[in-house]
Amino acid sequence: MTASADLIITNGRVLSMNPDQPEAEAIAIAGGRILAVGSRNAIAAYRNSATHMIDAGGATVTPGMNESHIHLFGGSSELDQLSLFSVKGYEAMRAAVLAYAASRPTDPLLLANGCDYTILGADRGVDRQVLDSILPDTPLAVMSPDHHTIWANTIALTKAGILEGRTLPPGNEIVMGEDGLATGELREHYAFDDVIALVAHGGRDLLGLSTDGEPDPEPSAAERAYDQALLKRGLRHLAAHGITSFQNMDGNRYQLELLSGIQAEGGLICRGRIPFHYTGGDIVSQMDKAAQMRADFNGEWLNSGTVKMFMDGVLDSHTAVMCDDYADRPGWKGEPRFDQAIFDRVCIEADKRGLQIAVHAIGDGAVANVIDGYAAVSRRATPSAEDKSPTQRESQSTRPNPEPGFGKLDQREGLVIGLVDTKSQRGPDVFVHCLIWKACLYGRGRGLSAHPASASAWPLQARRTIDS
Repeated sequence: MTASADLIITNGRVLSMNPDQPEAEAIAIAGGRILAVGSRNAIAAYRNSATHMIDAGGATVTPGMNESHIHLFGGSSELDQLSLFSVKGYEAMRAAVLAYAASRPTDPLLLANGCDYTILGADRGVDRQVLDSILPDTPLAVMSPDHHTIWANTIALTKAGILEGRTLPPGNEIVMGEDGLATGELREHYAFDDVIALVAHGGRDLLGLSTDGEPDPEPSAAERAYDQALLKRGLRHLAAHGITSFQNMDGNRYQLELLSGIQAEGGLICRGRIPFHYTGGDIVSQMDKAAQMRADFNGEWLNSGTVKMFMDGVLDSHTAVMCDDYADRPGWKGEPRFDQAIFDRVCIEADKRGLQIAVHAIGDGAVANVIDGYAAVSRRATPSAEDKSPTQRESQSTRPNPEPGFGKLDQREGLVIGLVDTKSQRGPDVFVHCLIWKACLYGRGRGLSAHPASASAWPLQARRTIDS
């Protein structure tokens, strides 16, 4: 007996991705699963009185896309923020900020995103004096497109308690001026987290990106409802762009709880994987925490089981870790977030628990460190039985000869390497060392599984990437 379909899409150009049947006219679905793909007449056999019918009107029907790198909570929050992505020049920036400020008179912090490092021109940077000249009496912060730098005005720096600077962990910097005060440029999360915390919702949307912690104090019922509404809006945004599943690249238990609540209401319209973000602390206890998150959230539509880490920052702010000096900053190669021994141990402890690893590594020095950490897993005498693929995201370049790291990986290891822009402060030879071309080809030459994966990193690359 032919099964009955909950949903039939007919009269379409169905692209099946099946080489034996590349195109069809209709598709039958039941219980979230595809029952059959075929001609309109063949699929009509799956119809009953309760089947929902959609006439595609000759339009193309494709499988949903899997977004391999996004930041759902932060992206959801930014949907109604001011975007400066296409703004160029002081006057245009000033007009956009003032109009936004007029529309948000009660916001404790005005936060804009997409501010290019060269918004004022190649020879003029953003600082607190520039922002003070636009909005002196209201806390204002603008974030770079890569989300690794924020520029804040004086009142925002003062309220955040960082106008006179602060000691920060490696790889983070409050840029200080000759007057002994912060210039307003804040590089990496530990530098600007206290500014972000000034927003109305306290920065809960970025907590899983900047730390591995949970909201403190515990959010009220009203705050949870507010955060769930943000996430629902983000999920609708993904679905509207054809994205039906995603790999989040920041996370904590709070995000999983919010999404689990949405799922219980029937509103989880995209499948998602949320990682545990390791930023430091006792490695064994933190990996146990990540393993517990996987045990508690291990469903088909919502799950955990990945450890996310940052090895470095980005090239534009000189926080990416390079093998050679920056072309425009002699004597500086960047500063890694973790020393090699600690990173190796995190990889090993994650592997013991069957956890995947996803690492932000932009500079070739950071990429080398990450590959060496994966190699440390290969050297273990008793590797875990599960065949996993440690994943490396957001990589731009690798050392000229990748053999020292790749040569230590055994063939059960795999790399999924995120495709990102190759703009660089290092110099024109960065293209010679592009990770995608060298690492993938070298790894595959040794029989390793090395696959490039394209992603938007939304909202880091703005909606233009998803739209394209």
